[in-house]
Amino acid sequence: MRRGKLRAMTIIEVVTAIVILSVGLPPLIKAFADSSNQSHLPVNSTIASFLATERMEQVVARRYRNNTGYAALIAANFPAESPVTGFPRFSRTVTISEVTNALSPSGTAVGYRKVRVTVTWQPNNSSMSIERVFADF
Repeated sequence: MRRGKLRAMTIIEVVTAIVILSVGLPPLIKAFADSSNQSHLPVNSTIASFLATERMEQVVARRYRNNTGYAALIAANFPAESPVTGFPRFSRTVTISEVTNALSPSGTAVGYRKVRVTVTWQPNNSSMSIERVFADF
């Protein structure tokens, strides 16, 4: 009967393996943790985009509803929402300002209003805005 050669790990091999793992494993674990934290960013951005678009569509609908038209584009008709109903981490605001036909700020009404919808979300206080210009005609 032939006896096989038994091979065991030496203490030097065990220590070497532990050193290699202790140097390489923590950065790898940190990379996985960072990537999992960043995976929420696209989801939150998508939700914010939909919330901003929804609010802008409400502004557009208000502009073209009944006889109120352009006169309905005032900030009082679109109060800030903090939080947005159904989305506790998100808030949104509507800013309406008078602008010229070149889109520069105007102190008086010249027939153009710029509407900006801003959605802000937690935990890192990020925000997204969309704008649209309405003319009085």
